[in-house]
Amino acid sequence: MSSWILGLALAALAAVLAVIYLWLVRRQETETAAGLRALANLRWREFATIIGQAMQQRGLRDASHGPDPGSDSSSSQLLMTDGDSRWLLSCKHGMAYRLGESSVEELASAMDMAGARAGILLTEGRAERDALAAAAARGIEVIDGRRLWPLLKPFMPADTTRRIEADATAQAKRHTLIALGASLALGLVVAVLLPQLESSANRDSATVAATPTSAPAATPATPAEPAAAAAAPVDDDVIQENPDDTTLARYQSDVARTLSEVPGITRAYWLTRATLVIDRSGSDQMVWPLICSELERYPPLRTVRVQLNPRPGSEDAVRWRQCRTI
Repeated sequence: MSSWILGLALAALAAVLAVIYLWLVRRQETETAAGLRALANLRWREFATIIGQAMQQRGLRDASHGPDPGSDSSSSQLLMTDGDSRWLLSCKHGMAYRLGESSVEELASAMDMAGARAGILLTEGRAERDALAAAAARGIEVIDGRRLWPLLKPFMPADTTRRIEADATAQAKRHTLIALGASLALGLVVAVLLPQLESSANRDSATVAATPTSAPAATPATPAEPAAAAAAPVDDDVIQENPDDTTLARYQSDVARTLSEVPGITRAYWLTRATLVIDRSGSDQMVWPLICSELERYPPLRTVRVQLNPRPGSEDAVRWRQCRTI
């Protein structure tokens, strides 16, 4: 696959994921945070009025004379009724609140004193786990910041709501542009660097593959010389009368290899530089002419001694012969 296609696909995937997160998750979080700040900035009387309107949508109405108009307390209670029983609402007004089990116990005690059957604990802050567990055990509903803004948003002033939504949308757009640019940059980096990484990997592989073949060439071992010499066939026209040691070793290797393939001879090898050993399955009359025919091709090998080992299963003795004496 082309690196540019891969980079484009990666950039598109990153862009799609970023847009989904920014608009479906991050924008909602931004709007909720701004809405809670707007609620926290309300005076207690305004906050209590909005709560009362929201509770009316749930079938509850004020069963008291409402909050004290002159009170500036940020923690107050509202007594409401659904017609059959009383409900006590405890409002912790402010984003700094972290509701714990003690807040639930406080509301439960107040419910007993007011004769309320159910209770609701509200705050722009956050309810801790122990508060949620205690509230569930006592049948008290907890509405903290994560749920409070969606509940009260319809009752906020329209201009405030529009401003909060517009700010959240504008921030989502800015972050979307940044995310798209980052996704494009990521795709370009992948498209440019991937071929370089592949090229580097190929060079490393080629170097590793070439190392085993180049090492023996740089430091040839002495025992390998006869084998290397035997790899090339010897032409009768270029056989030397007085060869050097390397050439002589090549001649001997060629003779041993050729005779080992002759019918009636199972193996031929050099015991010393002047003794050729023949393991045979054929008779002397069969193999000896073939041996001499091969040796006489090489002037320096015509007078070597040939050791003829007995055939397997026979009682013949080992014999030594020469094709020529001079």
